[in-house]
Amino acid sequence: MITTALSTISNLPSNKEQMTTFKRMLKDELLSGNVDPLKELVKLHFAFKSIDDVLKDEEVEYAMIKEYNLYPAKEKVIVMGAELRQSEVGVKYDYEASGDPQWMDMDKQIKELTDKRKEREKFLQNIPYDAGVVDPGTGLFVTRPPKSSKSKIIVKL
Repeated sequence: MITTALSTISNLPSNKEQMTTFKRMLKDELLSGNVDPLKELVKLHFAFKSIDDVLKDEEVEYAMIKEYNLYPAKEKVIVMGAELRQSEVGVKYDYEASGDPQWMDMDKQIKELTDKRKEREKFLQNIPYDAGVVDPGTGLFVTRPPKSSKSKIIVKL
């Protein structure tokens, strides 16, 4: 048998039950200590990026829509237990082009306030951890805002 990209994909889960089992097995294998988790992380990212890029490809999207439109029930199509619907996505409006003066005024105010907030956030972030400052406008004691984060391995392909 000749190995193709789609034959490789066909080994992946093709329904919800298989997906649940696959996720559990994959997690168990990654945590088993029998594999190098960093190598597997890179492989997973390559697989994810490859599939994501193909799904976002305009020619592929066009082929999928063309095939979808061959089905008689255009509002909902069931394939392998999955419900498919065609939908408009990424809808954008160019409000500035409408020439509406009220919208323009609100947009200007929002941009000014956003800039002011960013300046204030930068000020608050630079307050020493073990100290605070007195706000000259209100006389209130202000401290550095608490910070939280999560450690993660970043993969750059």
